[in-house]
Amino acid sequence: MTRRYQRKHSREQLGLFPEALDERISDDNPVRAIDAYVDTLDLTSLHFTNVSSSSNRGQPPFDPASLLKLYLYGYMNGVRSSRKLEKECQRNLEVIWLMEKQQPGYKSIANFRKDNADALVRVNRDFLLLCRSLNLVSQDLVAIDGSFFQGNASLKSIRTHKGLQSQLRKLEERIRQYHESLDAEDQDESQHSTDGELPDKLKRLLDEKAKLDQALKTLESSDERQLSDTDPDARKLFKNGQKMAGYNVQVAVEADRQLIVASDVTNDANDQQQLHAIAAQAKNALEADQLTVLADAGYFEQSNIKQCQDDNILPYVPEPNKQRAIKDAGRYGREDFIYDSEADRYRCPAGKFLSKTGQSHRKNNKLRDKYVSKKADCDQCPLRQHCLASKSRTRQIYRWVHEDSLDDHRQRMEAEGAVRMRQRAALVEHVFGTLKTRMGWTHFLVRGFRKVRGEWSLAVVGYNLTRVLNILGTSVFLKFCEHLKELILYLLFWIGRCYRPIPNDQHASY
Repeated sequence: MTRRYQRKHSREQLGLFPEALDERISDDNPVRAIDAYVDTLDLTSLHFTNVSSSSNRGQPPFDPASLLKLYLYGYMNGVRSSRKLEKECQRNLEVIWLMEKQQPGYKSIANFRKDNADALVRVNRDFLLLCRSLNLVSQDLVAIDGSFFQGNASLKSIRTHKGLQSQLRKLEERIRQYHESLDAEDQDESQHSTDGELPDKLKRLLDEKAKLDQALKTLESSDERQLSDTDPDARKLFKNGQKMAGYNVQVAVEADRQLIVASDVTNDANDQQQLHAIAAQAKNALEADQLTVLADAGYFEQSNIKQCQDDNILPYVPEPNKQRAIKDAGRYGREDFIYDSEADRYRCPAGKFLSKTGQSHRKNNKLRDKYVSKKADCDQCPLRQHCLASKSRTRQIYRWVHEDSLDDHRQRMEAEGAVRMRQRAALVEHVFGTLKTRMGWTHFLVRGFRKVRGEWSLAVVGYNLTRVLNILGTSVFLKFCEHLKELILYLLFWIGRCYRPIPNDQHASY
């Protein structure tokens, strides 16, 4: 008995009623949302290339709207390579529908991402405005986090002052050895086996030395501590025993829907100088009067805390325990000394006082006041062994001149810190995991801050659009985009009516 299977259809069979490509894409397919959103954008005002080209020479360019749709689809589905996107245009039914059967080559696709980096950043801002108009964004609370991403450069391409000097020393030693070999040949005229081999090698070494000398000169003349031959903005980064040549990416996520409302790409080796910059960007993007910001201990930096509070940003950031070594040695830490703001002095655990001495001192690039105990008090103190180091005769405490702002921050953390840090973890820590796993994002494909920030903007729009579709559903989002397009056309119509030129022989008022 022959086994029965599902019926197959001949590949050459023609249908009586031709099937439109649109019928193959379901009404709730996310690809329709990509198409609808890009159609709401004014690509001219966003300054995309080839939007208003007047040249009739050669082949016409691909519509930038189509290429933007292609990239958004790719970044939402883990396909970022221009060569892979080229193949998707030929075999993926969703992409064929989205591109309206256009099949750009990989160079055209890659050039679009490279040439429109700034415009992609503006698209990212536009989508946040759309999310705000949909009432999806919280304006009072964000959580901040950062992650390292591999750049389009290798660790070997990163040059440091120490590394360049080491390479030069080794190269100079090899050059010295070749000079000795040449001198030995000159003394023994019977040896002719090398036939110019040594001079050629010596020339290559001298050329390499000249390049290293130039690289060292360039590094010393700049404010940078590293230099990459491949990507001028990538830096050597270290974290959890791993090192890479790449970038430090920062994000701020709002509390209601976990949408990314602010982001930036830096090359700093840590997050200590990032708090105020990303928090201020989030506050401006949300147009908030006051903003609460949650971040981990890696973001704690005194000046950044003060800057945030000055700008009506309320930070919750754990303060690293730098007194742990003192505590482990059985001695009192700085927190055991109570500051009396009215008398401007510290009270020690024994009840004695540390008074301010002289002028402020600059320590660790910050202006600080110095408070010192009296030697007579310390000599007779029963707690001396728990307070002073073995060779110290008095206790000293340095207080930053703006430490009042830190005192306020410490009080907030003592009251709410534990709850706020659990809230922070729930809001922001999944973002980079989602980007790196589901969306296939592990490294940048382009080089330099400008292009890298453009590529990162594509990832952010892809992430936010995916979340919006999961929250609202594709059909609701499509209706919103349709209403938005109608509103834009209506406004353009009336703007055109109000500002159309008036003929010279008419003086009608509008």
